[in-house]
Amino acid sequence: MKKIPLKICGITNVKSVEVAYKNKIKSLGFASKSLNGPNTASDKKIQSLIKECKNYKIESVLLTRYVSLDKIIEQIDFTKPKTISCSYHFSKKDLLRIKNIFKRLKIGVAINPENFNKNYIESIKKIVDVVYFDMNVYRKKSIKKYSLKKSIKQIEFIKNKNIPVYIGGGIDKKNVSNILKQTSPFGLDISRGLKNNRNLISQEKLKDLLNQISIG
Repeated sequence: MKKIPLKICGITNVKSVEVAYKNKIKSLGFASKSLNGPNTASDKKIQSLIKECKNYKIESVLLTRYVSLDKIIEQIDFTKPKTISCSYHFSKKDLLRIKNIFKRLKIGVAINPENFNKNYIESIKKIVDVVYFDMNVYRKKSIKKYSLKKSIKQIEFIKNKNIPVYIGGGIDKKNVSNILKQTSPFGLDISRGLKNNRNLISQEKLKDLLNQISIG
């Protein structure tokens, strides 16, 4: 089996960064409080955690929502991630401006089954470095889960545009092998499935997952 990059998202504490480093995880995601869903953090907290990532040579990914382009630019400049994961609200023009300001920043776009839009993907395919496809849709007080069966055509469309795709949303040791077999993604993006009740990366859950796949 080829090596599959793993990104663990929703990191809110230094202990999880340390666990990731010890298990050779190369990418961690930090969710802005502007987003719906669990495991978000303030910009100040994210800035601190991204500094820890730099110490361990771990890629940091900032997940954020569109408010205004100026505020997003300010947020990137303050937190200094290696990669940004933008919502689909970011237009091609917005992404190009971000790319021109932050020359070394990798540009990612977060897409889910409800906001999937072929025309939008077509318009940004030469700008983005990666797509994070989440089979979960986060609302203020709930999470709507979509099956792989309902998502697979959308995933294939993105892959056919030669954009690396990370797949997330309800992935665990029980279904990860099937997801890899059916989609052959560039990488996996997992959050709650690897956390314990203290919101820390669980060494046991991570080990179980790693036993199912070959991580690079």
